[in-house]
Amino acid sequence: MVDKDELICRRREAGLSQPALADRVGCSQQLIAALEAGATKRTKFLPRIAAALGVEPGQLDPDYAHFGRFASVPPVSPVMAGRDFPIYAAEERGEGQMVLSADPVDFMQRPWPVIRVNDAYGLYVVGESMVPEYRPGDIAIVNPHIPVVADEVYIFRQGRSQATIKHLARALADTWHVRQWNPPEGSDKDFILSRIDWPTCHRVLGKYSR
Repeated sequence: MVDKDELICRRREAGLSQPALADRVGCSQQLIAALEAGATKRTKFLPRIAAALGVEPGQLDPDYAHFGRFASVPPVSPVMAGRDFPIYAAEERGEGQMVLSADPVDFMQRPWPVIRVNDAYGLYVVGESMVPEYRPGDIAIVNPHIPVVADEVYIFRQGRSQATIKHLARALADTWHVRQWNPPEGSDKDFILSRIDWPTCHRVLGKYSR
C-alpha cells in the first residue's frame, strides 16, 4: 500500500507539483491526487513514480520491497488476475461537480452486481454533496445500462469527463429533477439539470466504503 505521507513528502522535496510529477511519470494528475489522498492504495505506475522522485519503489510502498524479491516472475495483467473492473478518479470542480480521469487509475475484482455487465465501472467519489450516503473516497459501483427510474442515485455525465453524482427525484422529457443530501453553502437541496447539457445518466448500484 502506497504511503501517502511519504509520497507527498518526496514530491515536495523534489520541488514537483502534482501535474509536474504526473507529466514525468506519464499518468494522470488525478492518479497522483488519489494516491496522496489515500483513495487509491496501489498503482502499476509506482516504479515510474519512484524513479521520477529519485527513490526506490519500496520507499513509497513497503509491500513493494517484499514483492521485489520475485522480480523474475512475469507480471500478471489485471484481466488475468481477475482484476478487470476499472476504477476512475475524479477532481472536484464547482458545486458538486467532478472532472473524471481519462483512463482508469486502478483495477479491482468485478463486483457481483456487475459481474457480467460490459462497460460497468467504479468511480472514486469526491466532494460532500451526497454525504452521508456517499462520502469522499467511497467507490461508487456504476452500471451504465439499467433503465432510468426515479428514487435512485445516478452519475450524470456531460461529455466524457464532466460528471456529478445525485439522487434522481423525477425524470422529464427535457430535465432531470435531482436532489443532494448535503448541498454546498448557498445551494439548494433540490434543483434541475438540463438533459441537453447532461444527456447521460448511469445508475449507481452501491459502493465500497473508504
